[in-house]
Amino acid sequence: MKTRWESGPGFAETIPWEAHGIEVVGLAENGVEALRLMECAQPDIVILDIQMPEMDGLTLARRIADSDPGIKMIILSGYEDFEYARSAMESGVLKYLIKPAGNEEIRAAVLEAASLVQRELQERLSREALQRRWESHLPRLRELFLGQWLAGAYSRWEIERRMTELLIEMKPGRLLAVAVLEPDPLVAGEERFRDGDSALLRFSLRSIAGEVVQDRETSIIQDLHGATVILLQSTEEEPQGDFQLRAGFTVTKVLSTMKDCLKITASAGISRTTADWEKLPVLYDQARKALQLRVVYGHHIAIPYGEEREGQDPLMPAPSDERDLEIGIGTGDTQKAEAALDRLLQDTVHQAATVEEVQDGLLLVMHTLLRIVRTMNWPLREAAGEDIVYFHDVGQLQTREQIRSCLQRIVVRLAAYALRRTQPGSHKLIQKLLSLIEEEIGQQEISLHSIAGRFYVNKSYLSRLFKHEVGEPFSQYVLRRKMIRAKQVLAEGGQVQQAAQQVGYANIGFFSKVFHKYWGVLPSEVKGAPWTS
Repeated sequence: MKTRWESGPGFAETIPWEAHGIEVVGLAENGVEALRLMECAQPDIVILDIQMPEMDGLTLARRIADSDPGIKMIILSGYEDFEYARSAMESGVLKYLIKPAGNEEIRAAVLEAASLVQRELQERLSREALQRRWESHLPRLRELFLGQWLAGAYSRWEIERRMTELLIEMKPGRLLAVAVLEPDPLVAGEERFRDGDSALLRFSLRSIAGEVVQDRETSIIQDLHGATVILLQSTEEEPQGDFQLRAGFTVTKVLSTMKDCLKITASAGISRTTADWEKLPVLYDQARKALQLRVVYGHHIAIPYGEEREGQDPLMPAPSDERDLEIGIGTGDTQKAEAALDRLLQDTVHQAATVEEVQDGLLLVMHTLLRIVRTMNWPLREAAGEDIVYFHDVGQLQTREQIRSCLQRIVVRLAAYALRRTQPGSHKLIQKLLSLIEEEIGQQEISLHSIAGRFYVNKSYLSRLFKHEVGEPFSQYVLRRKMIRAKQVLAEGGQVQQAAQQVGYANIGFFSKVFHKYWGVLPSEVKGAPWTS
């Protein structure tokens, strides 16, 4: 239904407009009244008289065209002068009719205007619908383009054209880096996922990366192989070292979230950096090559890329050194950890020939330490203490001596942290609880619920505190202490029944089953044997 505006009654009442799908929505006696009423009625078509009080038709036409160029205007005029007609057409008037125009001529002009309004509306709606569809498909189109670009499928002019079409902005002067992430091969005994679930796991990793990384200037796609690719840009004044470390933290956070959510590990390769966006395919290739090294370094690891030099890459230390470092830190063996660190530095930083290679070697060792902390599920700030500043800004380390001193201090600090976490009973409440367990170990049931009530503390809090201080759940600790006590009784010549009673088991058959499951031998096979825990 088309709206219509007139300057007076006349043909508004004599022509059957409704039969043609036209509705008369307002009549105005002059131009000023017309402008006021148009704000409410919002007509599609306006019929004007060139002679009107307070504001002539040509002035009104120009005002209407300025406010809404889409309104179709028809002027009735008693002037046949060409200048009037020309001025009307310049004001956006669709038809200029000379009085006395008949009803049929006016009706034809209005129907022509209505048809034009309908066509323009359909065209506009179609264009808006296409725009909405384009915008809904834009993320997928960008992902396809970036995947093909990383694979080297486009020339420079094609890249520039497609970036413009897809509204992709690579800010000049910004550093770029690429990370490629893939789920690790499933370990033996994995029951929740099968080898055929690789596509699902890759999709899950892509989704997790999208949830973890909220930076608008960071693009996340799946490449042609199904791997998750993260394209990172530096901030305006971010130093290279800081950007590289931030990239490492970002990737490590995605890997840790994958493990926390799905209990499945993933690994990543991280490229070098460049300010030349045309070299993104080179960075992508570097990241893929770095990822392949997980076969050497193991799983759940982010590996920075290091180019080979003269057939041997000095920035790729022996896997045994990294394992020794992890074992030394995890067991609190400071001497073993420091020795492994010295070998790592010898293979990386100390053999570097350029400033860039020193930075790469330092980042590699820092990534290794970060991976160890993540593997142990330690809070980095608590484990590293005041040295956490070097994880955030490796640029503060300027010389080899400073690097070695700082890393040695971090390793010693981490090893000491590991020892503190394995020493049971440092908390006074836990000391009392451990003493109570030893006193009442002969009882049939040592319940965390009952003990929490005796100590007037929340059961959930006591459970978490116990595990944090002792390093294992309450029930597992009690079982271990009972089995050690029972084995000791048997080794000292005690009877099976006596051993069962001393650790709170009334049923000898059930005690034997628990003992056999724990130690791998029956109680009768231990009796009289030398006791060891």
